[in-house]
Amino acid sequence: MKTLVSKLVVIVALMCAASVNAQDARPSDRQLEAALSKVNGDEAVSVVKGMDELKRIEKQDPDAWLPVYYRTLFALQYAVRFPQDGYSTLFLDAVKDDVEALQSKEGVDRSEVLTLKGLYYTALIVRNPSVNGKRYCVDAIIAFKSAIGVNPENPRARLLLYIFFDQMSKATGKPTMNGPEDLATIRQLFVKEKPMGLRPAWGINLIDCYGLR
Repeated sequence: MKTLVSKLVVIVALMCAASVNAQDARPSDRQLEAALSKVNGDEAVSVVKGMDELKRIEKQDPDAWLPVYYRTLFALQYAVRFPQDGYSTLFLDAVKDDVEALQSKEGVDRSEVLTLKGLYYTALIVRNPSVNGKRYCVDAIIAFKSAIGVNPENPRARLLLYIFFDQMSKATGKPTMNGPEDLATIRQLFVKEKPMGLRPAWGINLIDCYGLR
């Protein structure tokens, strides 16, 4: 699990924002796009500023789920990459309730939110693998599998579960729970995916990041 600390990089694919038609986009969509484009996920101060801006957007449109989703994603991204940083604890505390609250938002993509829940447990695990690995391993797996159950074509849920099993196998020395065709299926799903506006479309870069073959 320790390799997750240095390798797991969750990068939001903002390229999909270009597909938002300027005439059709709501002001809140344009604000969200602008806010996301300013965040450097490697810098805690930038993440803090981005989360604050997303909070302001949330207040303007309380029923929207994407501002909450991306605020949570940025927090978890940082917490996974820098688990021993003081900001990581603050970020995890800040979004703890949002992971659950997101599921009741209007028009929410439950598969994406459940994927985020799995990532939340992953972030807890990398903070203290020897203790939290046993405590939250099953929760992470259940969340990722639930996300796949809701939408079998969600490549992010499948890829994060694949990586989770891969790293768990390396950490424990036990055979991986991944199937021989799983990675090929994930690649195909990313190819088939048609990003819509600012909806989640990140993750394909993780395949190369991990050197998955």
